[in-house]
Formats: sequence, C-alpha cells, structure tokens
Amino acid sequence: MGADNDERALEREWREILAVHARTACELDRELHKHGLCASDFEVLDVLADGPADGSCTFRVQELADRVHLTQSALSRLVARLEKEGLVDRGICAEDRRGVYVALTDDGRRRYEEARPGHRAVLERMLPKPARA
Repeated sequence: MGADNDERALEREWREILAVHARTACELDRELHKHGLCASDFEVLDVLADGPADGSCTFRVQELADRVHLTQSALSRLVARLEKEGLVDRGICAEDRRGVYVALTDDGRRRYEEARPGHRAVLERMLPKPARA
C-alpha cells in the first residue's frame, strides 16, 4: 500500500511540474510576443548575450543547441530566421572552416535587453520560490 501512495505522490508531483512549465511557457510567449520574439528566440539571445559585447562569434551552433535544448536542425532554422531579422550574425570559424559560429548583432542585443525585464518578471511570478533555510 505504501508503494502505491509513493507512486501516486510522484505522479502528482510530475503533473504539477508539467503544469507549472505549461503555464510559464504560455506567459513567456505572451510577454515576449510584445518584442517580436518567442521563447526559443529569447533563449538563443539569452545565451548569446553572455558572450562578449564586441559581436565576435563565440558560440558554435551545436553549443547553442545543447544549451537551449533544441535539435541542431531546429536551431539552424531558428538562427537563420534570427539572422534574416538582423538579430544575429553567422560566421565561419577561422580555425575550423567547418564550424559555424553565431553572435548577437547590436539590434539583437537591444531587442534582448528590451525583452529581458519582462521575461525575468514572468519567471519571478510563475516559478515556485525555493524554501529558505
């Protein structure tokens, strides 16, 4: 009987995690839409914003894919769209001509900085606060 209760509690906890994720994703999309972005766009810009402000290409597409949890092909399409919108630049690595690197443009950094406060506010509002010791 105890194992059944443990399994039910585990399932309830998992469903709550999924519900929090779904609600948060909807709120993020609503907020980011004001800036012409979706959640995946913002996540890529967020990772790139951690790079140098001089616009140098510092992240390979595969590195980005690992950090934003997209397949490399899905990320390649997203990066192509962001490049078309003028938010990122793509370049070939000088050391490894097979490597494609991505960096924020000035417009990309500006759009990211405009969207960031709303993004963080949604996370603050939607995510459970950790218990304080």
